[in-house]
Amino acid sequence: MGRNNKWIESRPDDTVQQVARRALESRLKRTWHYLELAVRFPQDETENVHQLRVFSRRTAAAMNIFGAWLPTRRGDWMRRQVKRIRRAAGEARDYDVLSMRWMSHMERIPAEQSALLLEHIKRHRQEAQHPIETIYKKLVRKGFARRTLGLLERIRQRAGRGACTGRFGCMARVALGQLVVPYLKAAQAEMTDAEALHAFRIQGKQVRYAMEIFAGAFAADLRQQLYPVVATLQERLGAINDHVTAQAHFSQWLAESESGATRQAFELGIHEEQQALEASRREFLDWWTRERREDLHRSFGRYLQLEAADERAPRHDNCGD
Repeated sequence: MGRNNKWIESRPDDTVQQVARRALESRLKRTWHYLELAVRFPQDETENVHQLRVFSRRTAAAMNIFGAWLPTRRGDWMRRQVKRIRRAAGEARDYDVLSMRWMSHMERIPAEQSALLLEHIKRHRQEAQHPIETIYKKLVRKGFARRTLGLLERIRQRAGRGACTGRFGCMARVALGQLVVPYLKAAQAEMTDAEALHAFRIQGKQVRYAMEIFAGAFAADLRQQLYPVVATLQERLGAINDHVTAQAHFSQWLAESESGATRQAFELGIHEEQQALEASRREFLDWWTRERREDLHRSFGRYLQLEAADERAPRHDNCGD
């Protein structure tokens, strides 16, 4: 299918319909491509599931952004399938990340306990493959490729044109502003607890995926300079979330376990992840200074009228964890 380009190429004077069709065709085809690979190739080829989760999130974001241009019945059906794909890939990817991270812990903890942890992770990862295979088989039967074409052919604006008269450049400024405003508000929160960090990460994910679609409507430095700042923030917040996710898994398994040796391994895992979480959080807070927050706000302000966007900012569905 060619290279994995996250960017949707566009120009400000394109119509929204043109860019919507381009974005959804790219996102849906990539999602299907990686769903097929995740089923056909061994589980130890973890990049397929990684890309499946990423592109299913990008697809969900594109469907939210262009929701007013989608046919209702076909759009609702496709949203449900993308959500199911995203959830299945997310669970499997969590176990892949957990396994890779704990492989690097093996020298630091007793061999017996590390073996028990890795065995448990491996078993759950095998179980997590089943939902991926199930949704793939279902979508083959339902004619996913044919339905994708049917959806793309019916993309058009279904509400009044409004002030933007269907032009992508105008729509991009309005829609990106509506996502950036809550993102910048989340950036001002006290990042002393996991809930605030999680909220900031989720808002940032929506902004990042939207920037990949809207970049062509803005000057090149939005893509070249501002996007890498948002991406770096997401990577740092994602590292913190990995520890939170790992702790949740170990805590659940501890509650379900009756074996003394296994319980001891889970307790050690929880302890290790808690220490790593605190270290990762401290590192982020040292890096995420007031100057960085203010610079992020100024940078977005060069492209967007944030006060106007604040007045009309709607609620948006998130793209999943």
